[in-house]
Amino acid sequence: MRLAIAERWSKYEPERQFIRLVSSREELEGWQIMSRKIDSCIMSKIADSMSKERIVLETTRERKSALVQSLDLQGDTISDWLEEQIELSVQTEAAATDGDALSSDPSAIVDRLRQQDWAFTSDDTRYLTHDLHPYPAKFIPQIPAHLISLLSEPGEVILDPFGGSATTAVEAVRLGRRAVSSDANPLSQVIGRVKTGFMTPEVRSELDQLQATTISHLTGADFAADKWVITTTKRHEDYIPDIPNVEKWFHPIVISELALICYLIDKTTSGLASDAARMALSRIILRVSFQESETRYVSEAYEVKRGATLNGFVESLKTVIRRLEHAAPALQRAEARFILGDSRTDIPKELGEGSVNLIVTSPPYPNATDYHLYHRFRLFWLGFDPRKMGSIEIGSHLRHQRNGSGFDEYCDDMKKVLAGCYSVLQPGRYAVFVVGDAIFKSVPFSTSDAIANAARDVGFEVADVIDRPIHQTKRSFAKPGRRARDEQLVVLRRPESEIETTLVPPAYRMWNYEVSLRKLEIEALTGSKLNVADASAPIKLMASSRDLNSFRKLTFTREVIVSGGHPVGQPTWQKVLENGDADSPKRKDPKYATHGIHPYKGKFYPQLAKSLMNIAGLSAGGRLLDPFCGSGTVLLEGLLNGYAAFGCDINPLAAKIARAKTEVFAVDQGVTRQALNALLDRMKRPPANYSPEISQFDGAVAEELNSWFAVPVLQKLSWVLEHIRLFGDQRLVEFGEVVLSSIIRDVSHQDPGDLRIRRRKEPLNDAPVIEMFAERLAAQLFRLEKYWSVAGRQPSRIIAPTVKGGDCRQSQTYEALGLTEGSVDCVVTSPPYATALPYIDTDRLSLMAIMGIDNSNRSVLESNLTGSREIRRRERAAFEDELMSSSASDSLPPKVVKALRSIHEANRTGDVGFRRQNMASLLWRYFIDMRENIARVHYLLKKNSSAYYVVGDSKTNAGGEWTLIETGANLLEIASMVGFEAKSMLDISVTTENYNHIKNAITKNEVLQFRKV
Repeated sequence: MRLAIAERWSKYEPERQFIRLVSSREELEGWQIMSRKIDSCIMSKIADSMSKERIVLETTRERKSALVQSLDLQGDTISDWLEEQIELSVQTEAAATDGDALSSDPSAIVDRLRQQDWAFTSDDTRYLTHDLHPYPAKFIPQIPAHLISLLSEPGEVILDPFGGSATTAVEAVRLGRRAVSSDANPLSQVIGRVKTGFMTPEVRSELDQLQATTISHLTGADFAADKWVITTTKRHEDYIPDIPNVEKWFHPIVISELALICYLIDKTTSGLASDAARMALSRIILRVSFQESETRYVSEAYEVKRGATLNGFVESLKTVIRRLEHAAPALQRAEARFILGDSRTDIPKELGEGSVNLIVTSPPYPNATDYHLYHRFRLFWLGFDPRKMGSIEIGSHLRHQRNGSGFDEYCDDMKKVLAGCYSVLQPGRYAVFVVGDAIFKSVPFSTSDAIANAARDVGFEVADVIDRPIHQTKRSFAKPGRRARDEQLVVLRRPESEIETTLVPPAYRMWNYEVSLRKLEIEALTGSKLNVADASAPIKLMASSRDLNSFRKLTFTREVIVSGGHPVGQPTWQKVLENGDADSPKRKDPKYATHGIHPYKGKFYPQLAKSLMNIAGLSAGGRLLDPFCGSGTVLLEGLLNGYAAFGCDINPLAAKIARAKTEVFAVDQGVTRQALNALLDRMKRPPANYSPEISQFDGAVAEELNSWFAVPVLQKLSWVLEHIRLFGDQRLVEFGEVVLSSIIRDVSHQDPGDLRIRRRKEPLNDAPVIEMFAERLAAQLFRLEKYWSVAGRQPSRIIAPTVKGGDCRQSQTYEALGLTEGSVDCVVTSPPYATALPYIDTDRLSLMAIMGIDNSNRSVLESNLTGSREIRRRERAAFEDELMSSSASDSLPPKVVKALRSIHEANRTGDVGFRRQNMASLLWRYFIDMRENIARVHYLLKKNSSAYYVVGDSKTNAGGEWTLIETGANLLEIASMVGFEAKSMLDISVTTENYNHIKNAITKNEVLQFRKV
C-alpha cells in the first residue's frame, strides 16, 4: 500500500492498534529507500510534522484500514487528514497581521526586515487553502505574509511574476491587498483561482450537482457491464488528451473514467466551480496513473479496479469543497488576477507603468526542477500542452540540458524578468526575490549575487540581501533542493522619482463647489498648490509614489493615469465604490454601499463628507467624530476609507440607522448573504392568515399604532418583525429592522409627502407590506453584493465605527464613546439647521413601531433636540429674559445677540402668530446649544486639527419682513469665542430647498472650518 511508509505499528494486538508518525528523520529516510512509490510532497509533509507535537490515535485494524483506503482515493495520508481536521476544527493563527503604515524611510524598512526571524521553523503552513494541491519547491506562506505586511498597505497591488501555487496571491488577498500572479504554467492559473476563490451558494450548487452526477455513474446498472469501459471511452473520446504512449501511463479503465469526469465537469460547472472541479481532478491524476511518483518519471503498472478513479475524484472534490468553505471568511474580500504568460516578456504587456506596489516572488532554483515534467499528466488532462510550457520554463533542468546552457542563460532570463518588474513597479517601492544557490556541472553559483547584479543593471537599488536558514525538516526531498541549507531574500527598491500623472475627472458634470473641493483635495494630498486654470478638466502633474497611493482616495476623480512606456489607468476607490468596473454614468451615485438604506431628511451626501476628510489630511486609523451623526453618512465614509469613526445623535432612530448601515460590514459576508437570502425566501411564503396578535410591538404604543396603521398592515409588520428578530446576531436584526423602518411611512395613514403630522385624505385599509419590504431588502442586498465584489480594492482596513445615542452637548456622551481631551483628529458634521426640520416628528412612526417609544418620551426627545421648533411658554419667557439681559454677551457673541434682539423686537407687536413669537427664543436656544457643542468639540480635538461644519442660512418673517438668519456667520463668531480659528471655507449652495411647511427655508449652504490652534 502506497501510504504504508507514513505510519507504522507501535503496538500490535489482534483487535486494536495505534497509528503514529515515524519517529525520526533517519527512520523516515530508511522507509523512503524501501518504498519507491512514496510521493516526495507527502514525505515533506511528514518531515515537517516531526518538529511538532505527535498525536497518537487508537483504533481497530479494520477501521484504520478503511480510513487509509478512503484517504488513498483522494491522495492524502493519515497525517494530511489529521492536519485537515485540526485546521477545520481549530482556528489557526494566520501568518501575519498588518502592522503600522508603510514607512517612507528606506533604512527603517531594512531595519524592520532584518529584525524578523525568517526561519519560521515551527509555524503552521497548511492554513486556509495552502497545501490544497501538490506543487514542487513552494515557499512557505509566512514569508510573503510578513513581506506584504511590512512593505505594502491595504488595497495595494502585489505581483508575483512566478506565481506557482499562488502562495503569494493567497497571502495578499488574506491581508486585504489585490493580487496579480503570473506564471508560464497554466495549472498555476487554475490553482490560483481556486485557492483565492470565494465559495458562494451558486458555486456550491454546481459542485454538488457534479458530485451527485459522478456518484450516479458508480451506481448505474450498466456500470459493471463488460462493455462499459469501451462504450464510455468511445462516447467521450474528445475529452481524452493526446498523450504520447498514453497506454504506458494510464490503464484503459482509468482513461475511460477520467474522460467521463472531464465531460461531466464541462457540462455541469462554470467559473470558479469549474476551476475547483478541475483542481480536484488534478489532485488525483498522478495517483491513478502508472507514474511511479511525483518526482520519478517512470512507468510502473499496477492492478486497477473499476470505479477507483471516480471514487477518488469524488473524495478529492469533497476535500476541495471543505477547504474552500472553511477559508471563505478569510478570503471574502479577495481580488486576484492570474496571468498565463512568459514573465520575461509579458509582465509589461499585461500590466501598466507603475501599476504595482510590491513584488514578492520565489523564482525557480536554477537547474533544479522541471515544473512542466512534474505536472505533465495533469496539464494534459486539463487540456494544456506541457511541451509548450517546457520550452519557456526558466531554470528548467531539462531546458538547460537541451540548450547546452549554464548559469549565464538563467541570469539572462532573470534580467529580462527584472526589467519588466522595474517597469510596472511604482517608484520608491520594493521587490523581494527569495532565491537559492545553483549548481551547474558540480560548480556552485550564487543566485542572490546574480539577481542583485542584474537588478542594478536594469535600475534597481539593492536595499539588502538577507540570509534565511532552512530548517532540516523544511528542505525539499528533491536532490537539488535537499542540498540547500539556506536561501536569500534579495530586497530591491525602485528609486524614488516623479511620474507624469493625469487625474481624470468624474463623467458627470460637477457643481462649482465640487470643482473647488476637487482642487482642495488634490492640494491636501500632494501638499502643494495646484496651478490649473480649470480644475474640472483632466489635471496633469508630476507625482511621487506617495502621491499615487494617496490619489486612490480622491472623491471627484475617477481615474489616475500613469504615463510611460506602458500607460495604465487606475480607477479611484470612489469610482469603484460607485460603479465597479462599469463605465461611469453621467450622474453621481449617493447611495453606494449602505448609504441608501433609509431616508433621512436634511442629510448631506457622502461625496462631500469624504472630500472633507481628504482635505483634513486624515491618516489611516485617524479618529473621526460626527457629533450630529444623523443617519451615519460620515461614519460609513470613515469605515469605507480606513478611519476610526465615532458618532452620536439624540435621535434614537438616527443612531440605529447609523449602526445598521455600518455594523453589517463587520458580519461575515457569507453569513449576511445567507441570512438575508433566507429572509427574502421567507417573504415569498407569507401565511394565508396573519395572527391577530401583533406581538412584536410594545404595549405602550398600541393605541397610537392603531390610530396610524390599518389592522392588516400591523399584522404584516408584526409578522415581518418576528422573522427579522429570529436572527441571533443583533447586527443582522438591526439591519432588517432599519430596512423595514424605511417603508413605515409609506404603509401608514400619514401623508408620506409631508413632514408634519398630517393624515392622508383617504386612509389605507391595507398595504403590500411584505412585497415592499422584500423589494427594499433585495435592493440593499444588491448594494452589499456590489460592495463585496470590489472590497478587495479598499485602500484601507475596515475599522468598525462606534455609535451611541446621546446628547452631543454633554460630556458623558463622549465618555461613552471613549473619547477624551485631545483624542480626535478631525470632526466632520452637519448639525441641524436652526428651526428647520422636525426630526423626531418626521420619524415618529418608526420610533413608535420599531423602537416602542411612546408619545411622552418622543416629546422629551423633541424638546431636547438642537434646532427644535417646540418650546413651552415658560421656557420662552426665560430665554427672552436671558436674551435681553445685560449679560447676554457673556453667553453669545455681541453680533449674534444683536441679530436675535432685532428679531425679538420686530415680533413683539402686531398680529403675530405663536411661531413668530417663539422665534427669537428658539434661535437663542439653538445658538446656545451650538456653543456648548462647539466647546465640547474644541476640548476633544487635537491641536492643529480641524472641525468642518456643513450649515445653511435660512429666513424668518420678523415684523412682516423676511429676515435672514445668518447661521454660518453666527457659528463662526461662536467658534472664535470658544477658541477656534474659524473661517467660511466654501459656499456649497446649489438650489434652494423647498418643503411644504417651510417657505424659502434654506438660502445658503456653506462649509465652516474651525481649527484648534
